[in-house]
Amino acid sequence: MSVQTASDKNNKVLIADDMRLNREVLGQMVREMGLEAIFAENGLDAVAQFEQQSPSLVLMDINMPGQDGIEATREIKKLAGNAFIPIIYVSGAEGQDVIRKAIDAGGDDFIQRPFPFELLEGKIVALRRISQLYSQVSHLNHLRAREEEVAEQLFSGAVESGNVAQDQVRIHKQAAETFSGDVQLSAFRPNGELNVLLGDFTGHGLTSTVGALPLSETFRAMTAKGYDAEDIIVQINRKLHGLLPTGMFLATAVVTLANDGSAKIWNGGLPDVMVVSEGLLKQRVASSHPPLGILRSLNDLHFEHIKLKPQDHVLLLSDGVLEAENEKGEMFGEERLLNTIGEQVYEKDTDIVDLILSGLRIFVGEYPQKDDISLINIPGRVVSEEFKVVTTAQVNSDEQEASEPAVLDVWNWNLELQGQSLSRINPVAQALSRLQESEGGGDQWHSVFSILTELYVNALDHGVLGLNSSIKSTPEGFAQYFSEREHRLENLQFGAVSLDLQHTRLANGGRLVIRVEDSGDGFDYDSWLNQQSQNNTNQFSGRGIALVTELCESVRYDNSGSLVEVVFTYSSLEA
Repeated sequence: MSVQTASDKNNKVLIADDMRLNREVLGQMVREMGLEAIFAENGLDAVAQFEQQSPSLVLMDINMPGQDGIEATREIKKLAGNAFIPIIYVSGAEGQDVIRKAIDAGGDDFIQRPFPFELLEGKIVALRRISQLYSQVSHLNHLRAREEEVAEQLFSGAVESGNVAQDQVRIHKQAAETFSGDVQLSAFRPNGELNVLLGDFTGHGLTSTVGALPLSETFRAMTAKGYDAEDIIVQINRKLHGLLPTGMFLATAVVTLANDGSAKIWNGGLPDVMVVSEGLLKQRVASSHPPLGILRSLNDLHFEHIKLKPQDHVLLLSDGVLEAENEKGEMFGEERLLNTIGEQVYEKDTDIVDLILSGLRIFVGEYPQKDDISLINIPGRVVSEEFKVVTTAQVNSDEQEASEPAVLDVWNWNLELQGQSLSRINPVAQALSRLQESEGGGDQWHSVFSILTELYVNALDHGVLGLNSSIKSTPEGFAQYFSEREHRLENLQFGAVSLDLQHTRLANGGRLVIRVEDSGDGFDYDSWLNQQSQNNTNQFSGRGIALVTELCESVRYDNSGSLVEVVFTYSSLEA
């Protein structure tokens, strides 16, 4: 009976036995099956022949001088690596202990002498068939792994290549498989504020990336249009709830960082977000919301508002960091994490992420990674050269002296929010979207976003909610201010803010008139401005009107300060 097929590429069988007669008998049996026999007289010889001849199957005796068959099997299996080379023990040795040791060493079957030829023939046929199937599966797995590597490169490029401030924000991702279920995103709002998101999908591998593309698209598009983190989180949750299968969700943390170090942090299902400074834990933001994609809608999102110093850092991490195990089954845990971060007291120039990764490597050793590991380190100040303020003073003096340019067209847009709509609708993002859709992109919208944001926030916070900015004069008051703001918004029944835009397209650029009016009692604008000019510019409040005045051609208040109208112009070079 021949077992050769057209697909056979290797028909060599290594026969290792210290008795010549045994080798000749086995050799004859193997040749009758249409296979080629090569011989070894002991274990050392068998290992050497295996390296030289690369047989596809081994018939191994156990008791041989020098090196026995069990030890030779261990070495051959090690040399074979991921390839499946069947080893059949053919021996007169008896006893369960011998057989167990032989199988534990890597043997695939055991035949005790004497035996009929048909028994050996059947075992050889079966194991060679398994070996061929194993080779086919290995080849397919190799192709799949290669395709996954290419797909992961394309996927990461589509999802994370657009991240900003990568020279300042440290991001580390370490996948447990080819695909990572963790997603790290960063993008600038039109006013230069930085949005950072860390997401951890259920599980890891290819299936965990189902929602990553819509997640990144929504995050970037809404951030670019100026939507607040609250709106972005709500929209991402809505999309993932309709997209993800049952039992799959996204643990998420989002940080918004302003140029002056004002930060707000939201945590839905991730380990505590930590604010650290020179190795010391200053504050933590625990998860106060469920992961995204579980509930149909999200209500009452709670953000922690923090004033960061330049030396502070915000650390985001996935649970793969804390749950990393060593060979004893122990987890890395938060205590080890904090001890590792504390080493920065002595190694001031070392990034927190590098310290944590070093501690993880020492703790885990050679134990395989079971979950994706992600770390993001956000410094207390992130400088964006991409979002420079465009002011009226930057317009070329020759253009200012020129005659009034021709008007090409004019359009108006307005929106009024009343009562609870003030807590759930962002008119600034809608206004900016309308401008970009009608007039195209341009750096001038960065300044317009800052103007709209300052005017609307002043109208809502001070006009409608009656908040006093002096509360923000200390870091503690900064958090208190936003806590009181959330409370008043939740209980708001009356009050309104209207926003009106008039855009005039000119031959050399454009003019934008913005009117914001609130239902409040107004304020003594002249006295307030005089007071602010005498105050310390490093305070946490009171800089909004000064910024608007700097950006705009004119600023006018009316109705006791409850209505403000500003004029912003830009040249075609900025459009």
